[in-house]
Amino acid sequence: MSPKTQRDVTNVMSILDKKLKSEEKGTVISFNEFLERVSQHPFKIFRTVFMLFHDMIHFYIDEEDEYSGDPENVNYKTYKCDRLFVEDTDTPFFSDLPLANRLVKLADSFTEGTQQNQIYIFMGPPGSGKSTFLNNLLRRFQEYTTTFDGQNWEILWRIDTSKLGLSAHENGILEVPCPSHDHPILAIPKAHRKEVIENLLTGDEKAKIFSKKEYDWIFKNKTCTICSSIFAALLNKVNSPSEVFEMVHARRNHFHRRLGEGISVYNPGDMEQKQLVFTNEQIQKELSTIFKDSNIIKYIFSRYAKTNNGVFALMDVKGHNEKRLIDLHGIISEGVHKIEDHEENVNSLFIALMNPEDKDKIKDIGSFADRIKEINVNYVLNFTEEVKIYYHSFGRHIARHFLPGVLENFAKIIISSRLNPESEAIKEWIKDTQKYENYCDENMLLLKMSLYSNVIPNWLADTDRKNFDKKIRRKLFSESEKEGQEGFSGRESINIFNDFYSTYRRINRGIDGPDKLINMQDIRSFFVKDVERRKKIPKGFLDSIIRLYDYNVMEEIKEALFNHNEDRISRDIQNYLFACNYDTGERLICPYTNEIVDVSDQYFESIERRLIRFDNGNGDIKEFRSEVASKFTIALQEMNINNESITQTRVYKDLYEVYINNLRVNILEPMLRYTAYENAIKEYGTDKFKKYDQKTKEEVTFLIKNLVNKFKYTEEGAKQVCLYIIEKKSIQN
Repeated sequence: MSPKTQRDVTNVMSILDKKLKSEEKGTVISFNEFLERVSQHPFKIFRTVFMLFHDMIHFYIDEEDEYSGDPENVNYKTYKCDRLFVEDTDTPFFSDLPLANRLVKLADSFTEGTQQNQIYIFMGPPGSGKSTFLNNLLRRFQEYTTTFDGQNWEILWRIDTSKLGLSAHENGILEVPCPSHDHPILAIPKAHRKEVIENLLTGDEKAKIFSKKEYDWIFKNKTCTICSSIFAALLNKVNSPSEVFEMVHARRNHFHRRLGEGISVYNPGDMEQKQLVFTNEQIQKELSTIFKDSNIIKYIFSRYAKTNNGVFALMDVKGHNEKRLIDLHGIISEGVHKIEDHEENVNSLFIALMNPEDKDKIKDIGSFADRIKEINVNYVLNFTEEVKIYYHSFGRHIARHFLPGVLENFAKIIISSRLNPESEAIKEWIKDTQKYENYCDENMLLLKMSLYSNVIPNWLADTDRKNFDKKIRRKLFSESEKEGQEGFSGRESINIFNDFYSTYRRINRGIDGPDKLINMQDIRSFFVKDVERRKKIPKGFLDSIIRLYDYNVMEEIKEALFNHNEDRISRDIQNYLFACNYDTGERLICPYTNEIVDVSDQYFESIERRLIRFDNGNGDIKEFRSEVASKFTIALQEMNINNESITQTRVYKDLYEVYINNLRVNILEPMLRYTAYENAIKEYGTDKFKKYDQKTKEEVTFLIKNLVNKFKYTEEGAKQVCLYIIEKKSIQN
C-alpha cells in the first residue's frame, strides 16, 4: 500500500470513528450521572415517544412562514420536508404542503397534553406512496434517536451480587435490561419524584415541567412489574435504598426496526406469532438464584413490551394485520396488556396505513371510534413536488428537453385531475372570477394549486386579497383534506409521463439540427388523443392552461422586446428621415448621427414596423414613406430658417411619439407579421444571420438575450418559444 493510500485509509477510518462516536446509542451511565444530565438537559431527557416524535419532526423539517405578519394567517406554513423524506433515502417520498402541515399539526398535538393511547391511521388511496411515507418516517425516527438531540433513555439493572453476599454471576454483576424500556426517572418511587425534580431543576425549566400536562407522566407512571419487583426485592437485600440506586443505570434506548426493538412494523403477510409470552431463561435462572425464589421476579413480557415507549406500526390493514388491529383494541382503550397474571403497561405510538375502502373493517368496533385519528396521505397537490417525482424517476436532465414552464404545466394538468372542480370556499370568496381570465382557469384550480403551495398570487386584486380572511382560509385548507383522493395516482402519473416524454423526445429529435423542445402544443396533442385520460381532466382545464401559458409567454416576449433606449430610438428616426429622400441601393452616412445607412426595402421595413399603426391596417407603405419625405423636406427649410436641430422639428417629434406608443402596444406585431423577422430568429446564431440588416440583427439579438437573462431560457429555447408563438398566431389567423 502506497503512503498516500495509507493516509487516505487512515483519514476515512478517522471520519468513520468520529461519526460512530457521535451516535451515543450504546451509552450506559450510573443513576447519579443520569440525574446530572436531567439537571443539564431536562427537556431532552424527559420525553415520551410522542414528545420524541414531535421533536424529530421539527428537527428534520425546515420551516418558512413568509406570511407570519399577516393578521389573517391560520398557521398554514411552508414546510420543507426533503431532509425528512428525500435525502439519503432509497426511495424518496415527496410531500406536498397540505400533508406537511397535517403532519406537523399531528406532531404538535403530541405536546399539548397527556397522551391518551390512540391509533393514528394514515389513510390514502392506492398509489399515494403511504408505504414509502411510513418507511422513510420510521427510518428518520430511528436515525434521530442516535443523535444527541434524539437521546432517549431506559432502565438497565446492574445487580452487584457481591453486595448481596452472593457470587451468582460472572464478574459479580448481573445485567438485566428492562424489556418495557421504562424511563429511568420512574425507578424513583412515585411518592418521592416530585421532591427529587424540585431539587434538580430551577427557574423556567422547573416551572414548565411542573405545569405542562405533557410532563404529567413523570409523576404518575409506574415501572413495569419486572422493574418494580427487582426494586422491591433489592430493598429487602441491602442496607439502604441508595445501594439499590447504585444498581440502577440508564442506557440510551436503542431503536432498531429490523430487530423489532423500539420499532415494530408488521406487513399484511407476516404470520401471527404463536409465542405470546417471552422471557430470557438465563436471566430468569440467575434472578431466581439471587433471590432464592422463582416467583418473586418473573422475567416475562409480551411483544408489546418491545415497543413500549416506541412505535408499533401496521403496513396496510389487510391479511394478518386485520387481526393485529383488532387485538390492539383493548390495549389502546385501557393502556395495559395482560400477560399471564401480570399487567403490562403499554404506552406506544400506534400507527397503521389504510386504504379508504378498508375503513369498513373498523367501523363495527364502536368503542374504537374515539381512539382513531385519521391523517390523509393523498396524491400530491403541489406541482413543484410532482415535478420532483419526475426528476427522481427519470433524472433532472429531462428539464433540458422542455421549454420553460411546460414541464410544470404537465404536472399541473396531472394535479387538476385530483382536485374537485368546484370549491365552496372560492365561491364564497371570489364573486367575479371572469376578471382573472388572463391569469387563471375557469374553475380557479390554478389558484387553489398556488394557495395549497402557500403562495398568494400577485395577480389577485387588492379587494380579493383583503377578503382572503381566516374564515375563508380555514375553509379552503380543510378542502385539501378531501382532495387528492381521486384522479391520476402517483404510479399512473409516472407511467403517463414516461409515455409522453418518450413519445415526444422521439418525435422532436432533430436530424440535421438541434432537437425541438417539448412545448404546450405537444402536451395538448398527447392528452387530446387519449379519451380515457382526458376524461379525468376537468372540463376546459387543458384549453385554459394552454391559453394562460401562451398569454404569459407573449408577455415575456413583449418584455424581452421592449427596448426603451431613447438615444437609440432618436438615432433610428433621424436615420430614417434622412434615408426617405434617397432610393434603395444607396449607402449613405447620416449627417445627423454620423452612422452608415444601407438604404434598402429591408432597412425601411425594420423602422416602419415601429411607425405604422397595425391596428388601423398597413395602408400604402410607399405612400407613408413619400409623405414622411415631403414633411422632412419642409422641415429642412424650417431648420435653416430657425436654426433648429432635426430633433426640434414637428415631423421628428410626431414620429418619435408614434414609435414610443407603438413600441409597447404593437411590440409583437413585427415579429408576427414579417417573414424576415421570423427567418432571422430561426437563423440566429448561424452564419446566415449575418445577411440581415443591422436593425433586425440588433432587435433579434436583444430579444434572445433578454429571454435568456430575464426568463432563464437557453438560446435554443428562446428561439423555439418565439417560433412557437409565431406558429400559433399564424394558425389562429
